[in-house]
Amino acid sequence: MRQIHHRRDDVQRASRMTTVWRCGVASLVLFMLLTPLFAQGEATPRPLTLEESVTLALQHHPTLREAGSRTTGAQASIDRTRAAQQVQLKADSRYTTVSEVPTITSAGGIPMVLGHDTTWLTTLMAQKVIYSGGRLEALIRQTTSAAQATAALQARTRQQVTFGAERAFFLLLAAQQEREVAQQALRTAEDHRAVARARYAARAAAQFDVLRADVQVEEAQQEDIQAVGNIQAAQAALVQALGVNEGVFIAVGATTPTVAPLPTLEKLQQQAAAMRPELRAVDWQIRAAESAISADRAERRPTVSLLAEYQLVSPESPLLLTRWSVGIAMSLPLLDGGATRAKQQEATAQHDEIQATQEALHQAVVAEVTQSYAQLLSAKGQITVAGKRVEQSEEMLRIANVRYQEGVGTATEIADAQTVLTRARQGLVQARVHAGIA
Repeated sequence: MRQIHHRRDDVQRASRMTTVWRCGVASLVLFMLLTPLFAQGEATPRPLTLEESVTLALQHHPTLREAGSRTTGAQASIDRTRAAQQVQLKADSRYTTVSEVPTITSAGGIPMVLGHDTTWLTTLMAQKVIYSGGRLEALIRQTTSAAQATAALQARTRQQVTFGAERAFFLLLAAQQEREVAQQALRTAEDHRAVARARYAARAAAQFDVLRADVQVEEAQQEDIQAVGNIQAAQAALVQALGVNEGVFIAVGATTPTVAPLPTLEKLQQQAAAMRPELRAVDWQIRAAESAISADRAERRPTVSLLAEYQLVSPESPLLLTRWSVGIAMSLPLLDGGATRAKQQEATAQHDEIQATQEALHQAVVAEVTQSYAQLLSAKGQITVAGKRVEQSEEMLRIANVRYQEGVGTATEIADAQTVLTRARQGLVQARVHAGIA
């Protein structure tokens, strides 16, 4: 019977040693993979505050430059459209040489030269549209509304870039805090291993306690290495959110944001509907589409322009004289093959499309506010529960350590208590950062 028990003990001991060996190998592999990356990150670390991250994003993010270019182009479109209402001045100068100058013979038989072999003709023409049937005015309203929509979208892009930088900053801060939790768990596991080894040396504990403590340390080291990898991923996400090419940052000078008292959901939805820039942009796009319809309809009306021309000829001839003229011109399209009607239909269809987009966007904004509100309420509740859970887990670990040192507890109790405490601390960090983001 003793031989059977000894064999069982040998098998269990071999199984435990195999578990420790596997955990050690896994930790070593992860350490070899992640340590070079982390070493590169710590080569040139840069402390970064929340305000600095937002400033960098607003300075460097390419989407803001793209939005700014669109806004500048939209303003230029307004100037281009308004130019059609201003006086249009055009100069034309030509120098010609002919091989033969025409002549005529009078009744008396006297030849008369009708020109010169070389002539310099300069013409200065001015035109001013005085009536366009409302077409030019509608085009100006269209481009102005389109520019307002572009400016609103630029404001929305600025909000998105700011939020992206803040979100990435807090995710990096959370990753750093989770690394602190992992390091606390590792230190606690190492302290427990030292106690287990001392008790084993004093023949007050079994070898199993030492092996269990070794496994717990290996697990804590593995979670610490994983936390390092999470920091690296969060740093890369922050670099992308800032719009910079490279850099390694450390979030400093801030804590995860606290949650202020919330208004009602209906009030938040109304506030979003009134203030979201993309909704204002769609309003301006609808106005631009309505102006486009008016401009297309006005193409059926006449256009009246005031014309003035001054012609300078050197040298003058009977057929080419220095002169000036003033007149009024009117143009009216009579037949264009249905092009004007097609343009009206196209503009109307675009107007209807934008109205449908407005409705869908409004629903999306309401849904987004509702989801964020629900996430925030959930995160607030989780913060309260996670805080109590951390306090209870710390007390449970303290009691487990006391019981073990007095010889009435087991190593499994300490390992379980340490696992529960680590998960509670991680849950508190995640709840805080999710609440801030929501």
